[in-house]
Amino acid sequence: MTRPPITKARPYTPQSGAFKGRTFHTERQYRDALAREKGYRSWHEEQRAAKKVTPKSFETLRPSQKQARARALDALSKVRHGETLTRAAREAGTTPNTVARYAGEQLHHERGRTVASRSDRLFRVMNVVTTEGVVEVPLRSSRQASIVGEHANAIKKFLLTGDAEPLRKFAGVRVGGHELEVRPEVLEDLERSGELEYEPYEK
Repeated sequence: MTRPPITKARPYTPQSGAFKGRTFHTERQYRDALAREKGYRSWHEEQRAAKKVTPKSFETLRPSQKQARARALDALSKVRHGETLTRAAREAGTTPNTVARYAGEQLHHERGRTVASRSDRLFRVMNVVTTEGVVEVPLRSSRQASIVGEHANAIKKFLLTGDAEPLRKFAGVRVGGHELEVRPEVLEDLERSGELEYEPYEK
């Protein structure tokens, strides 16, 4: 059963482990103690500590951690396109600390502002519209992820406006060993079957 949040009115005293018998009166107090046990100065520092993810370790992440990392990489992309870290994190549904944890090595300060590296080799898994259908594809760089994003935008524009011209540049393009789908009739079938999910296209 999930433990309720620790408050002054509802303190928490672990019955086992390193903190057995010790009473905590706030969630932060307990989280800080756990972080110090791992070698960090605080929970805040642990949250910001870079967490390198390899193809092998990615499979060991919980679904919630995979989602958190995906949002962090989305925020990283937004920083690359000029957003501030705070705003990028908010738009991606995450926090600057989580972005720092999963992509901190790609961020640096420049003239008082947090900016991102031009590209990265971070492992990620994205839904890609391929000639085999919508497939989860392992990608090994932000450049591959950018191609997938641009392709998705071309699909969005086609489905919302009927303009198939932006799809032409992706004819024959392969990402992660999969060929991108560009056939209008197939994309329309995928939309009708509910396999495509997308945000409204913005010009």
